[in-house]
Amino acid sequence: MPDTAVDLDFAGGKYRFWLPMPQIVAIERGPAAHRHEGYPRSIFTMYEQIGAGLAPTQDGGTVFLGGGSALIGDVRNIILQGLIGGNHGMIDGEEQPVGPTTAARLIEEHVYPVRPISEAMALAWAILHSAIFGIDLKKKDETEAAPKSRSRSAKAK
Repeated sequence: MPDTAVDLDFAGGKYRFWLPMPQIVAIERGPAAHRHEGYPRSIFTMYEQIGAGLAPTQDGGTVFLGGGSALIGDVRNIILQGLIGGNHGMIDGEEQPVGPTTAARLIEEHVYPVRPISEAMALAWAILHSAIFGIDLKKKDETEAAPKSRSRSAKAK
């Protein structure tokens, strides 16, 4: 049976990202600053828009190819809501709860504009992918590594 939560490397630790219904509703309603601009929006639409700019790599990561019509506000909100829903981080071998305040701080300190958008897109896509399709519990331990993202310029180096 698939699990809809995923544990990913993020912000110097391993965090659980999960989207129970309250978090799905918050994502579809949109980030507070954009709620009047075409929201609510389906998570399926966001998943397709984010994924349109990404491609899988042979090592299981993702590479940003450009394009797509994802909104960075949605990307940040997906990560925020995933952290809140997961409410769990493992930092330096110690378990830490991740409530709304901690999640908001992590977003401000580790997501665009302080890190490249391509990293945030890959993370948001992985969170939505686990919610929509689930993660096979048998293979979960093998595939829990965070999606590795590179921009075209990083790939060319």
